[in-house]
Amino acid sequence: MAVVGASVVKDLNLGDDPEGRFIELYGQWFKVIGVLHSLGSFLGFDQDSRIYIPYGTAHSLLGGATNPDIQIDMDVDDIKQLDDTKARITAVLRRRHHLRPGDDDDFKVQTASQLADSINQIFDTATAILGGIVSIALLVGGIGIMNIMLVSVTERTREIGILKSLGARRSDILMQFLIEAVSLSLLGGLIGLALGYGIGLMVVKLVPAFQGAYVPFWAVALAMSFSMGVGVIFGIAPAAKAAALDPIDALRYE
Repeated sequence: MAVVGASVVKDLNLGDDPEGRFIELYGQWFKVIGVLHSLGSFLGFDQDSRIYIPYGTAHSLLGGATNPDIQIDMDVDDIKQLDDTKARITAVLRRRHHLRPGDDDDFKVQTASQLADSINQIFDTATAILGGIVSIALLVGGIGIMNIMLVSVTERTREIGILKSLGARRSDILMQFLIEAVSLSLLGGLIGLALGYGIGLMVVKLVPAFQGAYVPFWAVALAMSFSMGVGVIFGIAPAAKAAALDPIDALRYE
């Protein structure tokens, strides 16, 4: 006898009514007596691609030499009884496994909250790693913007001299080059945002676990704010250099 998941029914072409059909597993034939409720995918893993058979049968198929890894799922009616239920399950398993006081558990009892904490730790680690990569990318991009603006200031020295001779103040020159640096940074941010959005859409379509994911507005606003911040931080030095130029020396520059 076997109970199968929805994906198994589909993969083996068992039809709309698979109950009563037979499947071959490890050289043995099993009669399908039920189909599991569809659970969908989780983190890229198909939870419907599974087959349940009796424990004794599975043990004999493995030759009896290896103890199979058994997982038992339980639900509690009252969430307040979760800790007490976990303690009672632990006590029963220790007694059935003949463990003496002080011996380590040879099993693991895990609650949904512990599983959620583990998943959150994985996501936090991934976020920290990606944050470090993004920080390095911002630093490299900022240095590139600063170099471009410094070259621009050098090439436009005479233009700066003409502007100052016509009455432009230091603050005007500073603001002009600062706006150019921010515009350059925002352009790069928009290109990165478009690429990221496109890659995100591709991932959502390819990975069922991310179905329904979307890009929130605050993430877009934060990305653009970072781009503007990079432009201001790394563009202030070239802008200050341009604003500090002496108009006479700037007009003489060849």
